[in-house]
Amino acid sequence: MSEKILLSDLMSLVGKAIKYIFSQYILILKIAIVTGCLGLGYAYFEKDKFKAEATFIVEEKSGSKSGLGALASSVGFDLGSLTGGSAGLFEGDNILDIMQSRLIVEKVLLSHLDTTNPGSPTLADVYAASHGLSKKWAKDPQLAKFNFYTTPKNEVEKLKKDSILFEVYQKIVKNDLVVTRQNKKGSIINIQVISRDQIFSKLFTERLLKETGDLYIDIKTSNMNNNIARLQIKADSLHDKLYSKSYQAVALVNANSGMKSNVVNEDLSQKDKTVVFTLYGEVLKNLEGLKLSQISQTPVIQVLDMPKYPLVNQKPSWIIFLLGGLLVGVLIGVLFAIYLYTETLQ
Repeated sequence: MSEKILLSDLMSLVGKAIKYIFSQYILILKIAIVTGCLGLGYAYFEKDKFKAEATFIVEEKSGSKSGLGALASSVGFDLGSLTGGSAGLFEGDNILDIMQSRLIVEKVLLSHLDTTNPGSPTLADVYAASHGLSKKWAKDPQLAKFNFYTTPKNEVEKLKKDSILFEVYQKIVKNDLVVTRQNKKGSIINIQVISRDQIFSKLFTERLLKETGDLYIDIKTSNMNNNIARLQIKADSLHDKLYSKSYQAVALVNANSGMKSNVVNEDLSQKDKTVVFTLYGEVLKNLEGLKLSQISQTPVIQVLDMPKYPLVNQKPSWIIFLLGGLLVGVLIGVLFAIYLYTETLQ
């Protein structure tokens, strides 16, 4: 025969349990004080987290179908072949991966804190000191005096430096660096660096953006720069020949005009001068066309926001840790009181 529990009995049982819990307020208070102190202790040992943030947009300049592109095409240059090969490198989310690549990050890490002093610590040294890595390395006798701004003396030291630098790179990419698009369909890119040193956070963010921009522009314009350099050399060579032919023609005119051989030589020199002058004009036209196209094709890294001192410390306030500890303590105390009440019923 099943036992029936009346609602009045259940309410009475719950009421007694609540009264018992309130009667154990001293126990609950003690537990809350302990957990609150633990929260304060955690807040004391919690490290600072300085956040540096930058946003930028890459403004593409395409002139291959414009008047400048047509001008370059008319003199035998295909701008699409000059820049199109590298266009896909920075399309989509590739730029996000490039900014977190080992090449870019390590180059930034090895930049000196004071760029005018090659003997000053690097950003990697600042990061290692603020994140306790230097203390960890000091325990190893071989790394007791290790730093990143001293040039390795041999291959062994170079290997050691590269290995430790790679360790720092992995920690930063995994824990401290976040590169995202503000909108999946947009072109605004956001960089966030959170570290224990606000100088490192700010400088790392700024230099990461600069190195990425320099690499991007270099890749986009390198082919065209090479073509311009080659045309400039050709123009200089023709310029020298043109002046040489001009002086030669003047000398022949001033010579004895009664000699038949001089007349023939003068005629040949004038023809050479005309040919060189025509070639020089064509090369100059091509050169100026490429220079104008280079201006049109060079992308612009448009910076929207850059980090400024003082940086925001992302470390939560000690009050939050205290209130969190107290709340956890009250919850534990209530559960423990309920457990004690159930023991009294048995």
